[in-house]
Amino acid sequence: MSKTAKIIDVHHHIILPQMEAGNIPTPKWSVEIDRAAMDRLGITGALLSFPNGGENPETVRRFNSYLAEVSAKFPKEYGALASIPYSDPDQALDEISYAYDTLKVDGIALVSNQGGVYISDDSMDEILAELNRRSAVVFVHPGEPAGDNLPLFGRHISVYEFPFETTRVFMDLIYKGKLQRYPNIRWIAAHAGGTIPYLSYRLSIAKEWGGITQSPEEVMSSLNTIYYELALSTSPITFMALNKLVGSSRILFGSDYPMRPEKGVAESLADINGYEGFNADEKRMIEADTICKFFPRFN
Repeated sequence: MSKTAKIIDVHHHIILPQMEAGNIPTPKWSVEIDRAAMDRLGITGALLSFPNGGENPETVRRFNSYLAEVSAKFPKEYGALASIPYSDPDQALDEISYAYDTLKVDGIALVSNQGGVYISDDSMDEILAELNRRSAVVFVHPGEPAGDNLPLFGRHISVYEFPFETTRVFMDLIYKGKLQRYPNIRWIAAHAGGTIPYLSYRLSIAKEWGGITQSPEEVMSSLNTIYYELALSTSPITFMALNKLVGSSRILFGSDYPMRPEKGVAESLADINGYEGFNADEKRMIEADTICKFFPRFN
């Protein structure tokens, strides 16, 4: 990896003492720690987010304000993806307006559901319409699935349920026609879309048994409008599936730092650069060029 190459991380978390990450132990975080790690890794810019930043509007406002403060202090290094509360559409719309018009954030980070209300729920339509009006970049991160008695087999919920949750929310958006209804939203799916690349064929043919109303072509067309970031997903199998599904122009680098430790992020970058299925231009596209088109601050 060239020391002068840009690497923009679209899945980069900010951790404050009051934040929780679905009962996952949170690492120590500060701007100083973060910038030092980015420098060692060669990451030149990052979009900061914490989609599970809280359902309470006051908490969300404080968090978004801090994001904007960091971004304003280091404008070439950090962008900000604001969180919003789902519980009240009016409060969510107010936060979107404040985040964009006052805080000047770069986009929005949504958790798959808050309190059982999924992004695809009809109660979210007014929110999605406003994000569509603003041509928003929307990063979707999995959260704890709605419902009880999940079969976790004694393991943390993130092991199985996070990839399934990402798949669940994006496919419901597609099956309800909401990616088509709000075409100006630029969606980024966390963790390579969960299980979507592998299951895309099966998910596309569910009309055969009456599971959906869309044709395979309609489902695949919607899947091709999503951007997929690579946090925890940098294996040749995933690269091949994503490249076949959408091509390198819709694959983005993401690290999940600091939830994924620095050593793991370094391994992910080495995985991308060592993969022979991407040529040099495609690797530059994945690591920075595509996302720089969205966010001029990183140019």
